Amino acid sequence: MTETVSVFGADRQQGNAVATALLEDGGFTVRAVVQKLTFPSAQLLQAGGAHIMLADIDDPASTDCALSGADKCVAITHTNLNTRDPLQDEILQGYRIAEACKKFNIKHVVLEESRDGVVAAHHVHRKYSLQARHLNAKACINDYMNELDLPKTEMIVPFYFENFLTKFKPRPAGNNTFLSAIPMGEVAMDGMSIKQIGRIMTALLKNPERWIKKSCFLSAGRLTIQEYPQILTHHLHPKQFKDSQISVQEFVKSFGGPGAEDLGNMFEFCKRGGQKMNISMSFKLYPELQTFQQWVSANTTSLDS
Repeated sequence: MTETVSVFGADRQQGNAVATALLEDGGFTVRAVVQKLTFPSAQLLQAGGAHIMLADIDDPASTDCALSGADKCVAITHTNLNTRDPLQDEILQGYRIAEACKKFNIKHVVLEESRDGVVAAHHVHRKYSLQARHLNAKACINDYMNELDLPKTEMIVPFYFENFLTKFKPRPAGNNTFLSAIPMGEVAMDGMSIKQIGRIMTALLKNPERWIKKSCFLSAGRLTIQEYPQILTHHLHPKQFKDSQISVQEFVKSFGGPGAEDLGNMFEFCKRGGQKMNISMSFKLYPELQTFQQWVSANTTSLDS
């Protein structure tokens, strides 16, 4: 019999990549746990063979239903910075997943820790007096899972390449020039494609004896903020991409929105040494992992639009 894996957050990019990879592997029965059944991503997973289950943050029993009878769990929580208390909302979500995993004796729990693809699992406020609620929430969830002594693996991911298509898309600056606004200064930044997370997750779930009680720090490469636009320029010529040399304070002011300060503090944390990713281990887990150069080459149409 195949093992049943409950994938929380399957209606969002990270969880969707995991659920899709597990379905393609064929070695698991996949429960795609979503917050809305009507999301197109959930419907596509259902068409691919996943069992769609609803987990409502206001209904603790729904988390139990999602894990009852499952063998393994992929726990991906989401920070909704538009709520009154994003930190406590996410912590509550993670605690419920942790308690249900303990209740139903889940054999392997993989906690994916990221927010916009920057390493989580750190009490940033405690260590640096920086308010980054999305990072602090995941650190609390990780601590609680350790307290419950769950058979857990931490999978910690870096900056997603796909961010260059969305909220970190380089902005036009005239004369076919585009500016990238990532406030990392001279500090190199790890990255990988979000779509390849699922392949690595599959490898972890297939080798629990190797990964339970351990951490997996992922990266497909480490580049400076100047090197990222250089690669974009090479593949998207005649467009020219440059680093805007934006400071954290300038980033917070220009980004705007309820999570701007959290994101700014996240980058400040990474500049101070919050990245400890393992490139060689990542490629051992998934040898076909794309570097940024390879990813840009494969996504020129999307990047050029």
